[in-house]
Parts: sequence; C-alpha cells; structure tokens
Amino acid sequence: MRSKLLIILLYLFSSITGKADYIQFTASAPKVVEAGEQFEVTYNITAQPSGFKPPEFKNFNLLGGPSTSSSSSVQIINGKVIQSSSYSYTYYFSANTPGNYTIDAAKATVDGKNYMSNSITIEVVSSGKTGNAQPNNAQQGAKQNNANQNTRNQETVAEVGNEDIFTRVLVDRNNLYQGDHLIATIKLYSKLNISAIENVEFPAFTGFFRQDIETPQLKSLEREVVNGQVYATGVIQKLVLFPQKNGEITIDPFTMQCVVQIQVRNRPRSIFDDFWGPSVQEVRKKIKSRPVKINVKPLPLNNSASFHGAVGNFNFKAALDKNNVKTNDAITLKVIISGNGNLKMIEPFDIKFPSDFETYDPKVSVNISTSTSGVSGSKTFEYLLIPRHSGDFKIPEIVFTYFDTQSNQFKTLSSGEMDVKVEKSANEPRETVISGISKEDVKYLGKDIQFIKTQLPEFTRKNEFFFGSLKFWLFYLVSTTLFFILVLFWRKRIKENANILRVRNKKANKVAHKKLKDAHLYMKDNRKEEFFEYILKALWGYMSDKLSIPVAELSREKILEETGKLNIDSELIKKFLQTLDNCEFARYAPYEDSSQMDKIYNDSISIISKIEQKIR
Repeated sequence: MRSKLLIILLYLFSSITGKADYIQFTASAPKVVEAGEQFEVTYNITAQPSGFKPPEFKNFNLLGGPSTSSSSSVQIINGKVIQSSSYSYTYYFSANTPGNYTIDAAKATVDGKNYMSNSITIEVVSSGKTGNAQPNNAQQGAKQNNANQNTRNQETVAEVGNEDIFTRVLVDRNNLYQGDHLIATIKLYSKLNISAIENVEFPAFTGFFRQDIETPQLKSLEREVVNGQVYATGVIQKLVLFPQKNGEITIDPFTMQCVVQIQVRNRPRSIFDDFWGPSVQEVRKKIKSRPVKINVKPLPLNNSASFHGAVGNFNFKAALDKNNVKTNDAITLKVIISGNGNLKMIEPFDIKFPSDFETYDPKVSVNISTSTSGVSGSKTFEYLLIPRHSGDFKIPEIVFTYFDTQSNQFKTLSSGEMDVKVEKSANEPRETVISGISKEDVKYLGKDIQFIKTQLPEFTRKNEFFFGSLKFWLFYLVSTTLFFILVLFWRKRIKENANILRVRNKKANKVAHKKLKDAHLYMKDNRKEEFFEYILKALWGYMSDKLSIPVAELSREKILEETGKLNIDSELIKKFLQTLDNCEFARYAPYEDSSQMDKIYNDSISIISKIEQKIR
C-alpha cells in the first residue's frame, strides 16, 4: 500500500520533476554477419518520440519489424525527482551478398525537435563453418560404421578442432629499439559457446619489463572476421612490454583451458530427436598461443655521461623552492621527468653539490598511468639540502639525456646553473670551511722534513735477543694453545657438517628468508604468479628443513603430526596451514588486488619467525 502511495505522489508532483540534460538517439547492430544469417538492428531513444522515421534499408532483406518496447524509471537525487524513459524500435534482417554496407541514420521527433541517430556499417561475409565443428565425409562414414556396431543409444560428440577455438598474443610491432615499448594483447577467438575459462597461465615475458594495462573482465564477446570466417572474440589482457636487451626475444605461448558447449546427437535418429533437437555437452579444451618473436635493436652509440637508459619522449624540469636562505635552513631541489616511456627505470641524478651543503638521498615519487599508448606520467626526485655556512653558492647544471623514440635520436635537456645566497643565522658555527678542497687535493711534497714526534721512542738494550726471552715463551704458549683450540673447533665443525639434516635445520630460517626476499621483489613489480610461487617454496621448504622430511613426502597431516610431537602451539601451526591455503587460492584467483599479496607476505614472515623460536 505504501509503495502504491509513493508512486501516486511521484506522479502528482511531476511538475517539479527533472528530465535528462540531453536526449540520446542511438542505433546498434552486429559489426559482422554471415550471408543468410538473421540479425537485428535496434534504434533506442531516451524520450518518447512523437514521430519516428527509419532509413531506407538497402541491400538487406527485411524479415520483420519494427518491434517496439519501452521502459521508464524514477529516481530521487538530492531531493529532486528525476524521471527517465527509453523507447526502442527493432528490425530483423538477413543479407545474401557479401560486402560492406552502410545503414543511414534514422530520424525521430521529440517535443517538436528533430534528432538523428548514428549510421551503422555492417560487413557481410560468405557463409562458413561457424557452429560446432563437424567431421568431413570420410570421418562421418567411419563414425557411422562404428555407431552401427555399438548400441542404438550410443551418443556421438563432434570433435573440437583447433580452428574452432584458439588464442593469440598480438603485438603492435615486432621491431623496436631496446628500452622502447610495445603493446601486447592476449585475445580469444571462438566459434563455440564458452561456459567457463580455467587454468590461465601467462607467459613469463623473459627479457621484458612488464606493465599490465587495466583490462575489463571478459564478460561478453564481439564478432570479428578472421581469414574470412566469423569468430566471437574477446580481449583477456593487454600489457606494455619494455625490452631489456637487444637481439631476438621470444614471447612464450599463453595457455588456458576453456569449457565449451558442443552438440551431442543420438544414433539412430528418431522422431523425438527431430522434435527435441540435439542435446548439449560441455567439453574442456586446452588452447595455446603461438610464440611471438620480437627483434630488438640496440640503441645508437652515445658517450654522454648524462645518458642512463631513458627511452621515450620526455620533458625535464629542475628548480629550487627558494634561492635566499639562512644557514641551517632547508632547501628542496625538485627534479621532474615527465612524458611517455620507461619512467620507472630512470635513476636519480648524481649532482655535485657544494661541500658546505649537507645533503641527503633523494625522495623518489612516481605518478604514472598505463594505457595502450604506453606508460605516461612523471617521476620526481626531491633533494634536501641544508647549507651550514653563509656565502654565495652555485649548484651546477643538471643534464638529462634520453633517446627520443619519435625522432630516433638522442636529446639532451639542461636546467642551467642555480644560484643560492646563504646569509648568516644566529646559530652558525664560527669555524671557517674552505670550499672546493677535498682530501685528494692535499699532497705530500718532499721528504727532507719529517713530522715532529711528541713521544719518546722505545729503546732496547744491546745484545738482548727475543729468542729465549720471557716474551718468546709467552708467545709460544699462547700460539700453541690457540692452535689446539682451532683444531678442536674445526673437528666439531666437520662433524656437524657431516650431519646433513642438522645443517638443513640450522639453515632453514636463512634459506626461507632468502626466498621471501625474492618474493618481495616480485611483489614490488606486481608479478603475481612468481610472488606466490616463491612464498609457497619458502613455507614448504622451511617446514621440510625443520622437520627433516623431504618436500615430496610432506603433507598437511604430516606437519600436524610432527609438530604435535614437538609440543608446538597448534594454533600457530593452523595459522601456518591457513597461510598456505590463502597463498594457493590467491595464486589462481584471476583478479586479486595487491593488498592480498602484502598480507600473505607479512603473515609468512611472522609465522616463520614464531616457529623458529619454538624449533631450534
């Protein structure tokens, strides 16, 4: 009752309702169709038209239409009631002659104003094999003979061929300079209905620095003509790749498994088959792309000391936040590199600051975005400087050289010298510092005058010998004792090393932390697959070394059994096993954010440290 009352009130106050800011009038249709295939052309307008005039449909066979439909909605935004409507007109066509055809814009009238839709281009291709793959005549005869020999209710399934579903790694270019970028697109092509995608394995992209482009989750496929046949296609992932070495680099195959639907028919056929039609069965098909070879050219020779591998199209700016300060006041020198290219690989500048300045390592910040045009944004280096003495100083010019990918030439940008005037402050030290002199500038000239010795030398009596003296016997006794201690220690070390299991137990923590360190590097590069692989190696390897059980024989039940014998807290072991499960689950989850990797990494370090305190 209340909902009905609300609707009535909304219509009563329709005079205060708002409408959409503009009217949209669009036309949609498939980009590619086969000759003889039925397809739809739909016109949609976001207001009720008083008149609608379709275009002249040339080169197409009108099968039906227009079929009209409408929908409306009411929203309350910031206290304002907004009502929106949508009206559609759908036509059904087929085409017989292959070619590219254009459907002109339709015309609609709303509140006395005329609106035009967009035009549509449709490609008609020759009819080919677009449904489930069917065997050739010889295969049909062989299968028919086999079917006659089997039971009458046996079902036959069409084989899924490589031409029915496949994947490709497409690159926008195969020839480029080292450090430049290329766009790689992993794409799926199918003539079959796909139910699910499983076991996705991306290539390692060895020899490349990889940056993923944000790609929408694959939910629907678009039609595309490939070698004269229509496929449903979809982009799985787009990436930006920066080659890190010259020569021929191969992008390894991309693999995944698809669950596809294919038709199953009964033999012999009956009238019930004709009535109900063929049934559908799901089949798993593993597909693999072909390797892609990339030719990477070395950069031209450049002897400039200011070139450190920057490749792209950049702008350069360097400036001080202030030029007039007092001693012990902080100055910030900000160097900004912006543009498109391998920004992440640009290293801090080696700037020769005046010796009167106290300097610190620069703070580096990166603000980039990754798209099909490459990696663009900026990288900023902030140098903190503190002048300790007054005077007029110069910061030498900062030079930045990069290889411009547009002109294929090296370009050098410079900031010019920067003047800094430092005035005395109340707390400036009185000592005078001479600028521009280093320790290497002080040289020892001549040897005729020696330094004056302020202490008396030690004299020895004549005819006194070290051999046989008290010092000699003390030295002999101490050296002999140290020798025997060293022999005992060395024998103990050999005995311990002979026990391989004990050595592995002692080094387990060190080996695990080394693997965790490698995993942290992969996490920083957002290389998810390698990160989880090294986390799992660290956890399984650590427990294997600590329990003296080979990894191949180690299981979750074995871990619970052996750690129970050592009286280790069961909650700690359960957390260890839970971390293993979380890591394995996140490893195969197709879309996971970086916060999950941070949590698993920190949990792994914490758990290994706690177990190390329990097992020595």
